[in-house]
Amino acid sequence: MSNSTNEVYKYINNNQMYYLRLSEKSIEYEMSIQAEVHWVRFLAMNGIRVSLPLLTVEGSLTAVCRDHEKCYIATVFEGVSGKFFDSDPQAWDSPLFKRWGATMGQMHKLTSSLYEPMDSQHTRVKWSTLDIDNPHLHKGNYAVLVNKLRAIEQELMSLPTNPEAYGLIHYDFHPYNFLIEHGEINVFDFDDSLYGWYAMDIGVAATHAVWWGSDHPKWRSKNEFSKYFLTSFLEGYLEENHLDYEWIKRIPLFMEYRNISSFFWWLKDWDGDEGKLTESQKNAITDAVALIQANKAFDGCDLQL
Repeated sequence: MSNSTNEVYKYINNNQMYYLRLSEKSIEYEMSIQAEVHWVRFLAMNGIRVSLPLLTVEGSLTAVCRDHEKCYIATVFEGVSGKFFDSDPQAWDSPLFKRWGATMGQMHKLTSSLYEPMDSQHTRVKWSTLDIDNPHLHKGNYAVLVNKLRAIEQELMSLPTNPEAYGLIHYDFHPYNFLIEHGEINVFDFDDSLYGWYAMDIGVAATHAVWWGSDHPKWRSKNEFSKYFLTSFLEGYLEENHLDYEWIKRIPLFMEYRNISSFFWWLKDWDGDEGKLTESQKNAITDAVALIQANKAFDGCDLQL
């Protein structure tokens, strides 16, 4: 879901792995990236296992590089250790889901209670409605899905933004943005972070978990996996951070939003030729319907926490 344009390079120095990230952005965007890096360093200093951003030799959070007409904002992160979720099928189960939820709960709790941005200029953006500029996505069946997206966005815009439920969130805390090490989770890739609802952050994680982790034969359906995942995830989350049940009931809404908005993000540069779509893109609307049904199966269920 990232709207960023990044080039990432891995290198090793003194047996430590590092990642250089170059973001092709205007110079005005540097403050937003500094806000991201400042928050991640705060999380690291407070015990969250993250890919630590390093300071420059001058003590700055970022560096600006120019190549003719292009401007790149550079950041360096320490590499984290561990394995991806799909390297060990046995690990993809309740203990990991609970740890994942606990890690997110810790991040939300720490941020809401202790974190202060650098200043009013160095802050991340607030969640806003999705721009759909591609004219081909406003025709036929695609327009139907646009209308569904806009209806969900209207509902989200009406939600309260009280500090107990709304704050700085990762917004892309999916299974390929963390590594597993001895049952613990090492998180990275915060460049989509923004101000949004904590239940939205949970919904994003759950949506991606269903996409990539519900095909094992042990799960009879996406519905079954969705309920199982969220029950375990929320058990860990609620041990670390309180979230009213009214917000928990909204998680399926946020899952539905993520699923549909992802469809339009994938096709943002599509030229209208359906013959050029991949099989996964062709099946995206079908998958959206399937996930909506999975969300309904979870909605209102007794979590037994």
